Amino acid sequence: MSRDPSKSRPLSDNVKRMMWLERASPKNGDVYRSKRKFTESDHLYCHKQALLFMEAAAMGLKMENFAPLYMKSQLAGVVDHYFCSSFQDESSLAKLLKMPLLMDNPRIIIETLYWIDDIISKTNDTDNKSLVLSKAYEAEYYQPPKALLELSGVEVSDIDELSYAYWLGYMYRCECIMHDESSRMVYGAFSERTMMTVYEDVLGSPLNEDNLSECAEEICDLLDELLVKRIWKDKKYRDCI
Repeated sequence: MSRDPSKSRPLSDNVKRMMWLERASPKNGDVYRSKRKFTESDHLYCHKQALLFMEAAAMGLKMENFAPLYMKSQLAGVVDHYFCSSFQDESSLAKLLKMPLLMDNPRIIIETLYWIDDIISKTNDTDNKSLVLSKAYEAEYYQPPKALLELSGVEVSDIDELSYAYWLGYMYRCECIMHDESSRMVYGAFSERTMMTVYEDVLGSPLNEDNLSECAEEICDLLDELLVKRIWKDKKYRDCI
């Protein structure tokens, strides 16, 4: 995993080849396919990110805008970095769980995310983004970003919107965990529009009767199958799925 997962590049040809070998050929007995076991700690991380997405929906933010902003952000990259597959030390994990990021106050995280985006959006391509943010912080430039000022201030209580937002945040983190991928990479594979389609399919399937924590791995398998079919459109490859 990259030291800074938030800056991960798009899928390379070699990564696609490895994905084909590992995920798209379950009938090939010569291919070793490891599958990460989903743990209670994994569920906690997914749940915390799900709460963040649900809070954003409650504030009136649309997932089609919030999801890409968050998934491509350095804030998501921080979570990715600390939750790589080699990060298995329980004492270290316990310390990470005490971090305020995504854990205690989702609204602060959302406001920070949009504040950063607002500052960066006003810079030039040649500007040092980290330096610009640092100067803004030191100058205590904390004006609420336009995207938040435009919200009505009335909390959204639509159960369908909130349920979808929770599911979206949960499944995005589950994909990151199960495949040890960055949030940016996962969003590159599964846009919010794609996830909405899958969500609607899940609602109409027997999976809808299970708790999300119990069927998340199966949904991940469906997402992987969808990705493989999209990358390898040739029928001779799809027949191996």
